[in-house]
Amino acid sequence: MLRVYAGIDGGGTNTDAAIISESGELLARFSGGPTNPHSVPPDQAISELRRVLDGLFNLRTDLSTNCEGICLGMSGVDSIQERQMIAEAVTDYTKNSLHQSVKACPVWIVSEGEIALMAVLGHTQGVLCISGTGSIVYGFTPEGARYRAGGWGHLLGDEGSGYRIGQRALQAVMQSHDGILPPTKLTPLILQELGLHSPIELKMKVYQSDWGKSDTASLARLAVDAGEHGDDVARAFITEEAGQLANTAKALIARHITFKSAQVVLSGSLFRHSALFRSEFIHKLSATYGELGFVQQDNAPPPAVGAAQLAKMRCSLHGSL
Repeated sequence: MLRVYAGIDGGGTNTDAAIISESGELLARFSGGPTNPHSVPPDQAISELRRVLDGLFNLRTDLSTNCEGICLGMSGVDSIQERQMIAEAVTDYTKNSLHQSVKACPVWIVSEGEIALMAVLGHTQGVLCISGTGSIVYGFTPEGARYRAGGWGHLLGDEGSGYRIGQRALQAVMQSHDGILPPTKLTPLILQELGLHSPIELKMKVYQSDWGKSDTASLARLAVDAGEHGDDVARAFITEEAGQLANTAKALIARHITFKSAQVVLSGSLFRHSALFRSEFIHKLSATYGELGFVQQDNAPPPAVGAAQLAKMRCSLHGSL
């Protein structure tokens, strides 16, 4: 009977799930909606998690598989109570599932940082810097201690995030309109994107009740485009935000000696799409900690596969006890 392992990357917008074999081969992958209990009501998050698991195992009904373990890396799930809630829901699923491929098996709840490091490095030691819609820095020691800095959301933090750069792009358009900043490519790019004719119309657009965090963050790609084409206004605040995120990473690295020569994994859309942001971040961080190594996540397996790999590793460790 083929032994398999399942992994879940649960986020505030999307959830990705994967099954791998004993040899590490990817057998199935399924995606769904949000399962972060801070983005949607907890009952809705649990319901979507069960739906994703159903979808994942439905893809492999042709195989007599045997799921040995499930690992979930859940964004926003930090407290003991939240982890217990998710673990109990998934354990209940394995006990009551109609799928023959699912049996009562160990369930582990870990952070999004651990599964990302596992996917990229093959282990869970090092520093992970995420710059997507939001931003956060994780650090994991060889002893298993976990550290974090940032990740406080768009009102309290998110320095060097897509939201922050999108917000600064909007502000730059208005400051250019007022003559505080020089003309910028951001003005025509954003007006065209939003179907507007004048910067004055931006006020009504962004203060509408249906304008959300993701709408602001989506404008970061326009700022990246403007910066790549030499717009000084966009380049200035992209550089500043990269420096702010580097400061967050410095604060975390200072908290444990092993971090000062660790592998730093760069994850998220800004690191992926903005060479300026990435190079400035590395430059600022290396100026303080010159022994760091930097790894881009682009060519690595997705974090859901890292979660499945972590399930396999933990099953192996559990079986050797």
